[in-house]
Amino acid sequence: MHITIIMVLTYIASCARIATAPWRYWQLNARYFSAEQGVFSKLLTDELIPTRWRLQQTIDTEALTPTSYPVFLKPEWGQNAHGIHRADDASQLMTLRARLKQQPQRYLLQEAAPGQREFELFSIDADRNDDSHDVFTITEAINDSEDFPINSKYNRFTRYSDVTSQFSAAEQQKLAGYLSEIGQFGISRMSVRADSNEDLVAGKFHVIEINLFLPMPINLLDETYSWAERWRFIRTSMMSLAHATKLIKPADVKHPIFTRMMLYGRGKAEQANSEHTSDIAKIGERHIPS
Repeated sequence: MHITIIMVLTYIASCARIATAPWRYWQLNARYFSAEQGVFSKLLTDELIPTRWRLQQTIDTEALTPTSYPVFLKPEWGQNAHGIHRADDASQLMTLRARLKQQPQRYLLQEAAPGQREFELFSIDADRNDDSHDVFTITEAINDSEDFPINSKYNRFTRYSDVTSQFSAAEQQKLAGYLSEIGQFGISRMSVRADSNEDLVAGKFHVIEINLFLPMPINLLDETYSWAERWRFIRTSMMSLAHATKLIKPADVKHPIFTRMMLYGRGKAEQANSEHTSDIAKIGERHIPS
């Protein structure tokens, strides 16, 4: 928590230094915000991913029968793997569905990603019209205790290692280019699985998730980092984020993103979600056959 507080305060100070409003941060990825759903919908973000990197994922219903296990049930929006569950067989899936049935948010059913290793690609891209990212890190989520783990900072078996230095500048640029191929994100963190560093660079990976709301630079959880190294990264990355904020182009419609995200799944959001029931079968048939 203290790292997050330091980052926020440093970001605000950086914005003040270059005379930009820090509350404009919420509009950084506004073009990808679903005003209809009231969230950065994982399902809609999934549609941005090229087919070669995309996992089968759809709104879950009891009519869907996965063709293989494990599968993951994920809330349509969430942070730090909160609310994600794994089902290793049909019985577990049935139990999970019964338990989650009364939850206000929609759940998505996602197939397990192939690949032996999990990587987190974090980016800040101030000028999304050039060919470079201002901040780009590659961090490996290492979990030797679980098969098909749900990795997060709350998983006691997961540790993080910044492996950015294992990739050349050209390889880092290539990986950043893959992220730009998916979307022009001001700030983002993309989780992928691949078998090796070489496969990752070659584009032989699958995307688990893309975080566009408050993506934590997960490299800061590398326990080998000294506080001096963390502070240097926070200082430079938050200045880059401030510049990204200043370069936001005025939008015709500004979404109350923070408020909508915080209220997702409550009150009117529940009614809005139910209005999309007619779309569920159509979307589901396109991804996971029943």
